[in-house]
Parts: sequence; structure tokens; C-alpha cells
Amino acid sequence: MKLEIRNLSFSYDGRRKVLDGLSLSADEGQFICLLGRNGAGKTTLFRTLLGTLRKKEGEILTDGDDLSKLSARERAGRIAYIPQESSQSFSYTVLNAVLMGTTNRISTLASPGEKEVNTAIEALRRFGIEALKDRKTDSLSGGERQLVLCARAVSQNARILLFDEPTSSLDWANQIRTLSLIRSLTREGYLAIVSTHNVQDALNYADRIVLLDRGRIVSDSTPAELAENSALADFYSLPLTIKRVDDTYVCIPEL
Repeated sequence: MKLEIRNLSFSYDGRRKVLDGLSLSADEGQFICLLGRNGAGKTTLFRTLLGTLRKKEGEILTDGDDLSKLSARERAGRIAYIPQESSQSFSYTVLNAVLMGTTNRISTLASPGEKEVNTAIEALRRFGIEALKDRKTDSLSGGERQLVLCARAVSQNARILLFDEPTSSLDWANQIRTLSLIRSLTREGYLAIVSTHNVQDALNYADRIVLLDRGRIVSDSTPAELAENSALADFYSLPLTIKRVDDTYVCIPEL
């Protein structure tokens, strides 16, 4: 599924633009990392794509269709959101939490059936947490809850996945597992857009790295291109060196 964002602008107060003429085109099968300081516009961009904020100017298209003209159910069938892990007010079993991702494909008054249950279990298996399916979500660690959120999004069957700092609360092993799984999803044809503050993860997993500053894209490059220029150092106002060690990029601040 192709995503096109054309000249997108948004302001909360009618004066300062949080998104300012942002344009981005992305195709299925891509892993795109968004890097930017807090307040750069990453969360606002995600909320605009999801329809929880109404765009002020510009267009957002998926496969040529204007997202603003789609129903909430139709939009959910195209874009799924994986938020940062947080505590929950309600407790569900892990299986039921993941089943919520399938509701956009059944009628309003219907309950999930065998097909939806199988979809949810397969999503749990994909993230290595099938054994947790009968556990209550409020009994899980923060990292485990993050993986449940990822599984729920995959069960939604949308082809565009928005990840908001998906590894921020995970231990090292689960960080690697999650990033590798996101990359495997893109190889199956998903488009993954990942907001992160981890420059080294972006360099080693992304196909493209988008640098966002005050609602504008200041760079849209491959990791190899960023490794060969000073864009990251200029962006963060931090002298650094990016080295290639075997197949891994290592970002070294020069402090």
C-alpha cells in the first residue's frame, strides 16, 4: 500500500504550525524511521494520519484514496497504530486485547469468531508471546505489554503500521526481537513508519531515515547516505562519527 502526504500543515492554536508543509511518499515494503527532538511533530503527524486530528492543509492518500473521505472502519483497515507502552485503566486477557485488533473486519454487533481468534493467536506467536494469551494485561511487564500492542496492530490487518517508540520500554533482547520483527513485516509487504530517538537503531534497521524539525522534513536519506555526510551531526548539533563495522553502523559522539 502506498502512502502519500502532500503539503500537510497543522496548528493547534491557529498560529504556530506544528506541521509545516510536510510532504512524504512511502511504498509498501519500506521501514522508515522518524528522528526528531521532542516537539518536532512526530506524534502530531501520527495523530493526523490516524484521523484523531483533522488536517488543516494538504492531502493524505493511501493507494490514491483521500483518507479524510474514509470512514473510521475503512481507515483502520489501512493504518494501525502502536503507541508507547503505558499503564492501563482496564484489564483484559492478552488474547482478548489482541482480538480487539480484528473488530474492524466484523459487523458492529458481532463477536469475534474462530477466524479472528486464529488471526490473534498467529499475531501472538509472531511476537513470541503466545504463552501469555491467558494472562491479564495488568499483570504483564511494560515490555510484555508493548509486544501485546504490536500483536494487536498486526491482527488489525492494516498494511501501514505506525510505531511510536516501540522499543523504549523493552529490555535489550526484546528490542532486537521487535526491530527484527518489524523488518520482517516490511519484507512481507507492510509499510512501517517508526518514531524513535535511537539513532543507531535507525541506522541499522531502517531503509530510510527522515529527520523532522519543527514540522518540516530536513532530510530524507538512506542510512548509507547519512553515514557519508554531516546531516545527523548538524541536526543534533553534536559532533559525531558513523563507522561501518562489518554489517553494523556504529554512531560515536565526539564529546
